[in-house]
Formats: sequence, C-alpha cells, structure tokens
Amino acid sequence: MSRYIGYRLLTMIPVLLGASFLVFSLFWIVPGDVVDIMIGDEAFGDPKAEEVLRKTWNLDKPFYIQYVMWLWRAVHGDLGVSFVSGHDVTTEILTRISVNIEMISIAMFFVVIIGITTGIVSAYRQFSVFDHIMRFLTTLGYSVPNFWAATITVLLGSLYFRWLPVLEYVRFTENPLANIKCMLLPGFVLGLSTIALVARMSRSTALDTLRQDYVRTARAKGASENVVLFIHVLKNSLIPVVTILGFQVGVMIGGFVLTEQVFVLPGVGSLILQAILERDLVTVTGGIIFLAATFVVLNLVVDVIYCLLDPRIRY
Repeated sequence: MSRYIGYRLLTMIPVLLGASFLVFSLFWIVPGDVVDIMIGDEAFGDPKAEEVLRKTWNLDKPFYIQYVMWLWRAVHGDLGVSFVSGHDVTTEILTRISVNIEMISIAMFFVVIIGITTGIVSAYRQFSVFDHIMRFLTTLGYSVPNFWAATITVLLGSLYFRWLPVLEYVRFTENPLANIKCMLLPGFVLGLSTIALVARMSRSTALDTLRQDYVRTARAKGASENVVLFIHVLKNSLIPVVTILGFQVGVMIGGFVLTEQVFVLPGVGSLILQAILERDLVTVTGGIIFLAATFVVLNLVVDVIYCLLDPRIRY
C-alpha cells in the first residue's frame, strides 16, 4: 500500500505540470494582459508606462522563460505574488480555502445522507411509489443546470426559507451557527447533481446485490431485514458508488466558481474568477494548481477507501 501511495503521489507531478503549462499557454494566446488593465485609460497607449510595468512583472520575457521562472518558485513552495493586489497567492488561497472545504463537506453530507440512503431504500422497495418518485426526482436533479438551480435556490430561500441567510457570509470563527446556516444552501446546490447520480447508482448496485446468493443465505439463516439491508447490502454496494464520488469531487470543485458567484462567497473560486477578469496570471495559475492537487489527493483517498470496503482489494 505504501508503495502504491508513493507511486500515485509521483503521478501528481505530470498532472500538475500539464495543468500549469495549459494555463500559461491559454493566457499567452488570449489577447491583452494585466498591464492593459492596470495602466488605465489615461496612460493607455503610453509605451513607456507599459514597458515599465511589463519589466517589473517579467512580462517582457518570452513565454517559456516566464513559465520556467514561475515553476522554479512553485517547486520551492512559492506560488508568487498577485499582479493586482500585491498579496502572496499562497496566503490568499489558504485564507479562502476554508469556505470551499466547508461547502464541499456539506455537499458530501447531503450526498451520503440523501443520495445513498434513498438509493438503497428505493432498491429495497423496487417499483413502489417511493421508487417511482425517487427515480423521477433524481432524473430531474441530474438534468437541471447548476446555475439555474443556484438562482432558483436563492429566490426560494429569500422568500420561503428566511431562517437560512441568503447572499451573506459569516465566518465560522465569528458565529458557528450562523456560518452553518448560510452554507447549507450553497452546499446543497453544489452537490445536487451528485446527489441524483449517487442515488441512481446506489439503487442500481443495491438491486444487483439483493440478488446475490449470500443475501439469500443470510435471509435463510433468519437474519432480520435490517441486518440484510445495512450489513450485507449496503457495504457491498458502496464500491461503485465510491468510484463515482471520486470523479464527482472534481465536478464539485469545478462548480466552486459558479456557486460562489451566485451566493457571494469569498472562496478560491471567486478568487480565480476575479483574477481571470484582471488577467492576473500568477493568481489564476496558483489557484488552479491548488485545486488540481486537491482533486488528485482526494482520488487517492478514494482508492484507499476501497481497501477498507473490500479487504480483497490489494495494490
């Protein structure tokens, strides 16, 4: 296992290199840069002002030299300094990441409680009224665009769920209860499509497990339905679901930007979006690399969970 984990950590290197190189390439292709925004209308077109700024930020150097300089600093743990704010990018990310951790934790809570539970129960009560309603709602939840669900949630939350703050953020250290209230709706919206997908997958795998011989044997030995459902069916149905969750974490990470913008949350997603609008290459690259590394590590955690769910799996 330790050798496998080490190998997976080594595979992070080409992934992160590819992501950083892609970001640099896209910024190089897109016309305009941070200098065009920073010099303003009055100094626009002034060659001397542009030259000074570009030289200050090493933007006058060729693309590959800029990339190598950034990469050298990143290898030593320095993601650079924002062109616009002048703040350290690593500090900015670490300051905001708590919002994203909380949001994805709440999303995963809803996924586990709603998605897996309803999927297992729906399989146990196949073709019942509950099963038909669940299949309809999961199809609807997976089909609804995230931006539309977020907008409608903000509208309904402001009208009918006034006990849940909408479009405001309170830090956990300031007021834990208020913080959880204001993060419930964003977390639910972030995990909505994953809830629907996991519910359908849980139902499918549970139906297959219910037909296995060891389940029939457990019932024949007099095991109660609760034991059959939660001991034999649930655990053996989770491996495909965990696989889906590993990939869906990436989907949720990609949904940070939109969800934070709709709910006005100060997370890493909003930091990256603002940096893109300002052509702040250093901040964008640092933020994307951080999220990419997070995604790779979480997928490694999913692989380790496989061994806990099924001792037969060895790496």
